[in-house]
Amino acid sequence: MAGKIKRNIIRIHSISGSFLSLLIMFWFISGIVMIFQGFPHAPREDSFLHLSTFSPGQFTALQAPPEDFRGRVCLELCDDKPVYRLYTDRESQRVIDACSLEPLPLFTEKYARELCSSFNGEPVAEIQLLEETDQWIPWSYYIPLLPFYNCSMDDCDRTVLYVSAVSGEIIQETNSKKRWAARFGAIPHWIYFKNLRLKIDVWRNVVIILALFGLVVSISGFYMGIVFLSKKKGKLSPFRKPWYRWHHLAGLFFGIFLFTFLLSGFFSMVDVPDWMAGVKKKEKVLIEWNQELKLKGHARLTPAMLSSALEQKEGIRRIEWKTVGGKPSYWVYYDQYRVPAIYARDRDQIHKVSPLSMEDVKECTGQLFGEIPVTITLLESYDRYYGGSAAHYRPLPVYKLCFEDAAATCLYINPDIGEEVRRTTRNSRIRRWLYRALHTFDFPALKKAEPLRKTLLIFLSLGGLAISITGLALSVRWFRRKTRKI
Repeated sequence: MAGKIKRNIIRIHSISGSFLSLLIMFWFISGIVMIFQGFPHAPREDSFLHLSTFSPGQFTALQAPPEDFRGRVCLELCDDKPVYRLYTDRESQRVIDACSLEPLPLFTEKYARELCSSFNGEPVAEIQLLEETDQWIPWSYYIPLLPFYNCSMDDCDRTVLYVSAVSGEIIQETNSKKRWAARFGAIPHWIYFKNLRLKIDVWRNVVIILALFGLVVSISGFYMGIVFLSKKKGKLSPFRKPWYRWHHLAGLFFGIFLFTFLLSGFFSMVDVPDWMAGVKKKEKVLIEWNQELKLKGHARLTPAMLSSALEQKEGIRRIEWKTVGGKPSYWVYYDQYRVPAIYARDRDQIHKVSPLSMEDVKECTGQLFGEIPVTITLLESYDRYYGGSAAHYRPLPVYKLCFEDAAATCLYINPDIGEEVRRTTRNSRIRRWLYRALHTFDFPALKKAEPLRKTLLIFLSLGGLAISITGLALSVRWFRRKTRKI
C-alpha cells in the first residue's frame, strides 16, 4: 500500500511538474524584477500639483452641487473651467460644468496634446485615439473612461501618456524603462495579459487554479525529496545523474520556500473564510465609521459662500464635499496632495475644524456603536497591520479603535480629517500573514532592514529558480521519452 502511494505521488509530481515548471520559472524571474520595479502607474501627486489654482473671483458664478449627485464630489479647474468631478466607482466619473451643471462634451485631441506637453515639458510626437484599453491599461474599471488619447512624447525616455476623453485627466504614464521592466516583471508574474485581465473573474480563477496546481507540485516534490534522502554518510541525494541530483538538492533546501511563495500567491487572490478565522457569520455585526457623503446636508451652500469663509483664499487646487461624523464637511487642498484644510458646516456657519481629540473620538464612537466594547489608543508609529509604503501612503498619528465584536474589528481614524483610513478584521489580519508576510517578507524586523529583506527575497527566489530550471530540464527529457514511445 505504501509503495502504491509513493508511486502515485511520483507520477503526480512528474506530470504536474512537467506542465508547470516553465511557468514557475517565469514567476521567479519576474518576481526578482518586481523587487525593483512594478507595473507602471500614472503619478497621482504630479497630476494633482499640475492642477491650476482658483482665483477668488472664479467661485462667484458657480452653483452648489445638487442633492442627486452620487459618489465623491470634487471641484477642480479643468482646461481653465471650474468643473465638478463625480466619482461613482473606482475610476469611472462624470465631469459637470460647475456653472451650468451640464455634462461636458468629450475632450478634444487638441486639449490632450496641450495637457501632455504642459505636463511632460516636451511636445507630443504622435497621438492616437484608442477605442479600447491596451496592455498598459489592462483593468476593466477604466473602460467607462474610454476613448483614450495615446500621446507619445518627444523625449529621451520615450514617454507615453494616456488621456481620457471622458475625464480629461492623465490616467497612465509609461516610459521605455518601465515598459521593459513590466514585460519581464509584473505582466508575467501577475498574468497581466490584457484580454485575460479585463475579464476579472476569469483572470482571478486562472491565477487561483495555477497556484493550486503549483501547491500540488511543491507538496508532492517536497515529499519525494524526503523519501529519496540518501542513506549513505556524507551524501544527501542518491541520484547520480546531474539534473536529478541538483533538482533533488534544490528541492530539499528551497522546497519549503517554493511552497510558501505559492501559498501566499493563492491568498493574494482569495479572502480568509470565516470558518478559518473562527468567526461565526450569524454573530457578525457591521462596524463602519460614519463617512458616506450626504449632499442633503450641504443644500444651497455655493462654492462662493464656502470661499468667503476660508482663512486662505488663494492657491486652492481642489475642494471635496464630505460628510464626516454626520456633519457636512469640506476638504480644501492647496499644495499638499494628501493634507487638506478641513472645514465643517454647523447650520449656516462654516468654521475650520481642529484635529479630533481623544474625547471627540470617544463621543463619536459611542454615538455610532452604542454598547459594543471598544479600546481606543493613539498610534504614533506603524504596527503590524497598519503601515506605510510607496504604494499605500498612510498617515501618523492615528486613533486605533479595537472592538470586541465577533470579527475583532479594528478601525484606524486619521485625527486631522476625521475619517477612517484603514479597517482590519481577524480575517484580514490572518490574510496579511498568509499573503504579504510570506510573499514579500513583510515582517516588522525585516521592514526596518530593507536591504536585508530584498537580499533575502532574491536569494530564495534564486533557490526557487534552481528548482524550476532543473525541473524544466527533467520535463523536457520526460516529454522526449513519452513522444518516442508514441
